[in-house]
Amino acid sequence: MSDSLITMRRSKFFVDLASRSLAMSALQANYPERYLSISPSLREYNVEYVPSEKGLYLHLGRTGRLYEMQDRGDSLLYFVRLDKTVNINYNIGSFIFCSKGSVYELGGYGFWKSNGLLRRYNPQDREWDIVPTNREMHINMTANWRDGAWLDNTQAFLYVPFQKVINDGLIASNNSNFVLSQDFYRLAIKQRVWEKLGRTTDEAMEIFLSSNWTSFPSNRGYFLGFTKGVYHFDFIDNQISFNPNPALVQSLMRLQSNSHCYYYKGWIYAFNPTTYKYDSIRFDLKQFAPTGQIIWKKPFPYATAGIAVGVLLMGGGFIFYRHRRTKRVAQAFTPAQGQVLSQPFSELEKALLSLLLTGFDQGRTSTISDINYVLGVKDKSPGMQKKVRSDILNGLNKKFAFVSQKKEPLVQSVRSEEDKRYFEYFINPACQETVLKLLT
Repeated sequence: MSDSLITMRRSKFFVDLASRSLAMSALQANYPERYLSISPSLREYNVEYVPSEKGLYLHLGRTGRLYEMQDRGDSLLYFVRLDKTVNINYNIGSFIFCSKGSVYELGGYGFWKSNGLLRRYNPQDREWDIVPTNREMHINMTANWRDGAWLDNTQAFLYVPFQKVINDGLIASNNSNFVLSQDFYRLAIKQRVWEKLGRTTDEAMEIFLSSNWTSFPSNRGYFLGFTKGVYHFDFIDNQISFNPNPALVQSLMRLQSNSHCYYYKGWIYAFNPTTYKYDSIRFDLKQFAPTGQIIWKKPFPYATAGIAVGVLLMGGGFIFYRHRRTKRVAQAFTPAQGQVLSQPFSELEKALLSLLLTGFDQGRTSTISDINYVLGVKDKSPGMQKKVRSDILNGLNKKFAFVSQKKEPLVQSVRSEEDKRYFEYFINPACQETVLKLLT
């Protein structure tokens, strides 16, 4: 049997799965040998189904082999091979996902160590290309364990709550050949930049590492199962909720023992590969109660800046601060021709300039969301966010013009290519050298 084609008896489960791309992550197959007609040489590899905007893919773990489902209207479903991968066993336990029409693969284990590289399938040459990012991200690679990363397909973010870095070629002093990091990161897939959101709490790590059965990705995070109940990790709102319903737990554990399962819009859908039975059960998020716990803690400087900005904004404090700061700069310096003032910016202004300069070095602009996060107003109302951004950006341009005697604005904007209603911001190239001197 050729490895270029895999078939199965037609099932509405897979036809429906192919239409549910926007709220789905990859689905791990259970007993695929019971229903897939597959070459004997490929039966040792685990099977994953990857929904996308274009349909449904089948991926063979640790091989890089990618197949696309074709529904020809007869009694079979066909998976036709797309790639021409030669090298295998370098990506064991990788996390595969689709975003904006492209298929990606993150991390994996091979040649006695893990890697944190991002790869993308290139349909032109039918190979996997490395996607350059600002750092490596090592995911957890335990078999059948897929809550080492979570995909937010709506906003095109990939969340990694902790890392497990493996190097079997080293002798570790603590008799362990891996390093576990609780740093919580988020990848902006389009910009290819990993951003550290904070540190995963010890309480959240204990739940991650001790869940009794495989998790379900939701449209906001992950469900993690225990015999005592089910936890929901909401990555969007950074909170943990819990449902102790024993009947629900028993139903889910029975389904997972012999079925393919996934969550979609308040339901768990299941397919039994032996009986070909397609089933579903209600899985209402309203039955989950908040525990009061968070998943990760924000880095100290960001939290402090956010609190400081909030206090200053109340009662016009921020306006008063900006006025006093400008006055001190004017009193301290009367610029002569060609001179610049040392350290004229506040700590909050420096944080914003650091963001914009990093974007300049990487050839990208900074979005409104990026700026709101640095200014500590991401949870404020849109009106308040706009006011703070405007005040800070206008203040930066005025202060820079005053101390440098340059007419060009320091911070400029351009309309977003994705949504023309919004602007993105960047450092004026003509001002880069001067502002770097002011920050050193």
